[in-house]
Amino acid sequence: MNWRIRPLLLGEAEVPNVLDVFWSLSTDRGRSSVPILGFLLISPGGEPVVVDCGMRDPKRAVDVHRLGPHACSPEQSLHAQLALHGVKPADVKTLILTHLHYDHAGQCAQLPSARIVVQRTELMAAAAPMGPSALSIGGKSLFYDRADVAELVDPLWDRVDLIEGDVTLLPGLDCVLYADSHTPGHQCIYVQTASGTAAIVGDIARKVDLNIGQAIPPGIYYDLEKMRRALADIGRRAGVVLPTHDWDTMERGKIG
Repeated sequence: MNWRIRPLLLGEAEVPNVLDVFWSLSTDRGRSSVPILGFLLISPGGEPVVVDCGMRDPKRAVDVHRLGPHACSPEQSLHAQLALHGVKPADVKTLILTHLHYDHAGQCAQLPSARIVVQRTELMAAAAPMGPSALSIGGKSLFYDRADVAELVDPLWDRVDLIEGDVTLLPGLDCVLYADSHTPGHQCIYVQTASGTAAIVGDIARKVDLNIGQAIPPGIYYDLEKMRRALADIGRRAGVVLPTHDWDTMERGKIG
């Protein structure tokens, strides 16, 4: 089955450029505005699937995680972005989360009919993250939002579909676990399209040429060796790689 992919612009954030390079071994000390993307997947005659759903509230990113400026205009709401493609929130029956950081899992409740697919290890890590409270950015939650986690384990719990490892979710749609890459339970979504295999990589890669092409891992990871192997595996499997925080994805991600 060949899917069509449409990026959803769900907000913007100002971040340091050193996030693109591991251990921050970069001479670039600037900051950039990056998109916060989700993805709408459409199959012939099938129900639409969403991958990642943006942040709960831009203000929380600043107040709770102590990050730089974040924004989400009315036009960038999940509802508005789906409407551009003739999709209503209730039409979406499956929401896949690459991982549970605040900018990927904040709008789950906005899709009232969707089962929520996430790796079990990721939910466990998000519920009890091992971050020191003294960190000036992120704190001991390590960019997991407690409100998102609480929502998943209580009011949305009946709709949470915990998977373990690699799973073919639907024909032409595979979830592949890359443990201890960007997060402990981060998964990549491989999508079969008429143009070949596309990889929705969450935050395993931030810049395709740098992280995939040159094999230089991005700045946030749990295990360097596992991250490098994940990047190499993605490069072998996918003809098109779609990061969440790269403006190029807005055009490169329109497939089919």
